[in-house]
Parts: sequence; structure tokens; C-alpha cells
Amino acid sequence: MTFTLKKLYGKKEIRSAIDGFVTALDSPIALIDGGGAVIVGDLNANFSKYPIVVNGEVIGWVCGEEKVCAIASMISCLATQEVEKKALAREVLGKYRELTLLYNISEKIIGSLDIKEVAAIVLEEAQRGIKASSGAVMLWEEGSDRLESIEAFGPAADCFSQLGVTATLVNRSVETGRGEIVNDIVWDVALDAGQNEPPGITSVMCVPLKTKEKVIGAIAIGNIDSLGYTAEDLKLLSALASQAASAIAALAHENKLKESRRQAILFRLATQIRQSLELSSILETAVTEIRSLLRVDRCLFAWYKPAKSNIKSWESTDPDERPPEPCAERSLRHHSGHLTHLLLHTSDYWQVINEAKHPALRSLIGDYATSEVGGLASKLLQMEIVRGDDVTKLTDSVMRQFFLKQDVSSILAVPIETRLGKMGFVACANSSKIRPWSDDEIELLEAVGNQLAIAIDQAELYQQSLHSAEVAREKAEELEKTLVELQQTEAQLVQSEKMSGLGQLVAGIAHEINNPVNFIHGNLVHVNNYTLELLTVLNLYQKYYPEPVAELEAAIEEMDVEFLMDDLPKLLSSMKLGTDRIRAIVQSLRLFSRVDESDMKRANIRDGIESTLMILQHRLNAQPGRLPIQLIFEDGDLPLVECYPGQLNQVFMNLIANAIDALEEAMASGNGRESQTLPTLRIRTERVDFPPVDSDEEPLKNSASPRVRITIADNGIGMTESVRRRLFDPFFTTKAVGKGTGLGLSISYQIVVEKHRGTLECISEPNQGAEFIIELPIFQSPSQGNVSFFNRNSGVREAKSRVHHVQNC
Repeated sequence: MTFTLKKLYGKKEIRSAIDGFVTALDSPIALIDGGGAVIVGDLNANFSKYPIVVNGEVIGWVCGEEKVCAIASMISCLATQEVEKKALAREVLGKYRELTLLYNISEKIIGSLDIKEVAAIVLEEAQRGIKASSGAVMLWEEGSDRLESIEAFGPAADCFSQLGVTATLVNRSVETGRGEIVNDIVWDVALDAGQNEPPGITSVMCVPLKTKEKVIGAIAIGNIDSLGYTAEDLKLLSALASQAASAIAALAHENKLKESRRQAILFRLATQIRQSLELSSILETAVTEIRSLLRVDRCLFAWYKPAKSNIKSWESTDPDERPPEPCAERSLRHHSGHLTHLLLHTSDYWQVINEAKHPALRSLIGDYATSEVGGLASKLLQMEIVRGDDVTKLTDSVMRQFFLKQDVSSILAVPIETRLGKMGFVACANSSKIRPWSDDEIELLEAVGNQLAIAIDQAELYQQSLHSAEVAREKAEELEKTLVELQQTEAQLVQSEKMSGLGQLVAGIAHEINNPVNFIHGNLVHVNNYTLELLTVLNLYQKYYPEPVAELEAAIEEMDVEFLMDDLPKLLSSMKLGTDRIRAIVQSLRLFSRVDESDMKRANIRDGIESTLMILQHRLNAQPGRLPIQLIFEDGDLPLVECYPGQLNQVFMNLIANAIDALEEAMASGNGRESQTLPTLRIRTERVDFPPVDSDEEPLKNSASPRVRITIADNGIGMTESVRRRLFDPFFTTKAVGKGTGLGLSISYQIVVEKHRGTLECISEPNQGAEFIIELPIFQSPSQGNVSFFNRNSGVREAKSRVHHVQNC
């Protein structure tokens, strides 16, 4: 206790009270302090000693007669009152100091928006009220179970939460939620002092940073002096910790809200942007969302459009070293400040292409020259953020006048550079009032700008990929078309070789058959004449010699001469019919093969059709278990047609053979358009678009394209629409494996369409038969246009219609 009897007696009012009491008792006294020194009076051996007690502690004695005992009691009471006064004064002073400290720190913390700044304020105020050589504010590290120092001072600041005694103290304080003091620390260098241990600190005090919900960290301070920390120091540090914990928790919560809002904004914007990879849609979405989120009057996006030529490079900041500049460029340089290695030209401009604005504001979409916007261009091109809370205070007069002209009060522009090097910017502007831009808004706009740059890159990459895909698709289609053409050409070459070989074979066989048949046919005339002459002689013998000799009569009877004379002419007649038939077949084979007619020439289409029918005659006849096929050939008196006769014969062969196949399949399955009637193959030829003629048999007017039409129809099984669409595709067939190659109709289509400039169509429905229509122009070469129409088509036989019903032989 620092309170003594001597100090108490030194107070004038206390001394007067004691002296008055002594006078009233009329008894001498002596006052002795706790150390035995006499303060007042003289000691007498007969005096008794009465203690003066304050809060249980003897601070001195009153010596005298027995009645001075009352003086000892009075002094004890006065001393106790003085001690209580001092304690109360100290408490009031402490409260005042604490309140002053809390007020100061609260005022500073309220003005702070950063957690580290709050921590620095708390440590600064702690140093003012508590003696400390080191200190630290520690918070729980996110996602970890250890404390991380966010602000510290002194040489041992980084070690409070890591090593030795200090770490134990901090951990215990955080776990218990109470303040801790450790004084008179003795460091064992061998055991405790590590590489980062704070040697020399003799006192450490730690209090937790505690909110209502949990402990969020701790404040620890230490001192190298031997003076230890007291409960008053702990109380003061706890008060500071309480203020700091509330502020830090509030700021942490606010930061989380801001970050959540920022992430939500970015996610929302990114989601809406990624819903479309079309650049104009991305930019429109971006400016609309930014204006809505930041609640500004206008948000716009612009591209930088550099000049294509005559670009000047300002390589030096020394005006004397630059080439002469136009006035507009000098103005631009004057207002844009220090520019090094920056390429600018008076014809450069910024193009505003998207904006979202208040309905009352006029649109700013358009082009703006770099000289018109002042230093704005150079700053943005150097990737600097342009921030103007109040455009009237901008130092760049050109930029200031530009914004005022556009009715802009506050501007915030963030530059954007794409992966391909294109420059642009996104800007927010206020017109209704001045708007101070916060750091959070700038960071948010920067993040949105980065997101927008990524989205633009993605859109450009997407457009490039679409272009590449389109090019690849076109190449693939071209390759596929080339492959199909190669396959068709190969198939046609193979088929042509087959048909050429077959034609040569058929022509050779026809030639070899034709010679002996002609020999037989030609000699049959003579044989017939000779036979008739011999029969005449025999008749004369019978007339003039009715009764021959017995031997001759027996021979005549044995040989049945009457029968021979009657049957021999018939035999010769049938032999002539047989040779005629063989000659007709040989002629049909020669017409079909056409080996001597590979060039385009005028030919009779009817001859080709009839030769084809002659070759396929056996398939029209009745077969075992199958009815004969009725053939109806309606000839329309066709003129000569300029064509490749052999190739057209191949077309007729394919179409007629397919029609017979369809009829046979219909008869086998019982299906068909007229399953109860005779299967019928109908062939019809007719003229199309022939002009009328005058008295000289010349056309009255020129016809655009006189054509002939050949229709080959059957009442067989027909086909579905899907089959009909693919009918002329190479290698497509509906026949069983081994019965069709899928090339017949494809080659027929090429012959008619590509080689004869005609058309080949098919009309069919399931179970309704099929009808193939061929249309061919009469003239292929333009040189034929000057020849009289009927001269070009002379020599055609008269039209002849017939119905040929082949019975089963």
C-alpha cells in the first residue's frame, strides 16, 4: 500500500482534527508510523500503543494514556476515508480514460472501411494506454484452424501465435474466451528459443476478439521491461478488443455481402452473356445489366477504330525532336499528357455501338474522333481507368468540354483489350447529378470489363469456329461430291466397258450368225424353186403314167409320195419363217449394240425401243406358273432425234427390264394396281411443244424446245416415297443381293440428263405401279438450228399403234 500515516498527518484538515481532539482530551500523545519513526510528540515509557488500522493493515500507532485509544480509532477512520477517496478517484479517472479511449477509437473505426485499418487503429490506441514494445491483431484464417496476424508492431509481433509461451497464452485465451496475463517470463534458451522466438519479452497480455456468436481472433501485446501488466491494463485492452471485434465482424460481414453481391452480379452477367455467343447480343446485355446494377443514367460500349494509313509514332517527349504535327494532333498531344510509343492519328476515332440509357437522355451512339475527346483516348489506350466524379473539375479542358457537351456530370470508363488486340471501353455516366465513384464500384466495373473481354473473345472464337466449320463443311461437301462423282464415273466407266464389251460380243455373235443364216435364207429361195419344179415333174409323171411298174408303185407307197408332195412346201415355208425370225433377232442385236454409232447422230427412237423389246421378248411370254405380260406400244410418230443411240438403248433396256421385274414381283406376291387383271407394260411415245406449220410445212413460229416424250409404265408393285427419292442414287437398289447393282437407273439418269440435256422422272405409289417419263430435246447441237425442221426429220416411218399380246408358247 502506498498510503502512509505521515502523508495522512501531512494533510492540514487531518492534522487540525487530531490536534483538536488531543486538546479536548487534555492528554499528551505521540504518533509513530509503520516503520517506528515518531511523527509528532514525545515517547514516554508509561505510554500505551494503540494501532491505526486501514483495511486490516497497521499503518502506525498512537502512544499515550488509555483515553487516547479514541484518537487511534478516529485516525483509523480518517485514513480509511482517504483511501476510499483515492480509490474512487482512481476509478473515476480510469473510467474517464477508458471512455475517452473508447470514444476516440470508435470515432476512428467508424470512419474506416478496411479491417487492417481497424486493427492498426486498435494497436495504436493500445500503445497509448498500455506500455508495449510488440503487439499483434490476429484473426482466424478462412478455412483453417490457426490464427493469422493481420496487423502488428515491434520486433516480436509475428511470433505471438506461433511459438513458445506466447503461443500457449494466445491459444488459451482464445479457447477460454477470457483475457490472460503472464508476467516475469523467463526464457530457456536451450528449450524455448527457436529461430523466430521473441527473446527478451518479460510480460505478455492477450484478450480474445469476441462477438456475440463466437471468437474471431485475439489481440496480444508484450513488453521487454520488467514492469508487469495489471488488471487495469487487461480491462483496458479488453475494452479495445470489444470495440475492435464488433467493427471487424461488421466489416467482415459487409465485405462478404459485397463479395457475394459482386459474385452474384458477375455470375448473372456471365450467365446472360453466355446464353448468346453473338457479339451484338453480348454487348447489349452487358450495358443493360451494368446500368441496372450500378443504377446510373447511362452505360455504353465503344470500340477504338485506328486509322488504316498515315499513322504517326510519337517516339519522343521532346517537341523539338518530333516532325511537324497538324493543329488537331498538337491539340490532342497537349491535352493527353505524356505519351511515349503511342500511335495516334487525327483520323482515329471511337465508335459507340451499344448503350443503355434513361429514356429522357439523347443517344450517344456514333463516331467520335480522338481529337474531340482529348486525353480520354490516350488514357484508355494505355489501359488506364478514367474516373471523373465531377467532370467540371477535370484538368483536361478538351475532355471537360466534350463531357459537358454530352450532358455528362460524372464519368467512369474502364478499358478493355481482347485476345486479338482490339481496344474498347465500357463506361458509366451520370447526367442528373454528380456521382462520386466508390472503389467497390470501380473494382466491380473492372471485373465486369474483364468478364466482358472474355465473353467478346469467346464470341470471336465462336464466330471463327463457325467460319472454320462452314469452310470445313463446304470442303467436306466438295470432297463428298467429288467422291460421289468419282464413284459415279467409275461405275459408269465399268458399266460402259461392260456394255462396250457386251455390244462387241453381241455384234460379233450377230455377225457370225448372220453369215450362215443369210446363206441358208438365200438358198431357201432356190430350194423352194427347185422343189416346186420337181413336184411339177412328179405331177406330170402321175398324170401321164398313172400305172407305174410294180417296183415303182411299191416305192411310191412305201415313201408316201403324196404326203411328201403335200408337206415339203410347208416344210420349206416354215424354214423360211425360221430364218426370217433369226434375221430379225440378229438385226435387233445389231441395233441394240450400236457399236458403229458411238457418236451423236440423228436416230429413230422407235427402232431402239423395238430392238430392246425383241431382245426381252422371252420375258414377256408366259412362264411356268406365270401369266404372259401384255405389251401396249403406242407410237406417236416421232421425228428423228439427235442422240447417242447406243446409250439410249441402254436406258430403254434398264427401264423395261425393271418394269418386267416389278410385274413379276407383283404377280408373285399378288399385289399390284390390277392384281386381278393381266399384267401390262405400256410404252407410249409423243411429241411435246412442236410448232404448227404453214402451207410449205415450215413452222409458223419458233418453238423454245421441241421435245419427244417416252413413257414406260407398268401396273406392278410400285414404290414408297422414300424409295422414289433415292431411285437415281448410285448403288441404291431394293433388289436382293446378287440381283441388282444399283447402277442401272443412276447411269440411265446420267445418260438422259447430263448427256442429252433431257429429264427423267418417276411417278409411283405403293401397289399403284410405276411410270417413268423421259423427255429429250430433238436437237442437241446449235448448228442444227438453221436447217428446216422437217428436212431435219425426214424419213420417219408412219405412225403405227399396236397391241401385242404374247401368249405362252
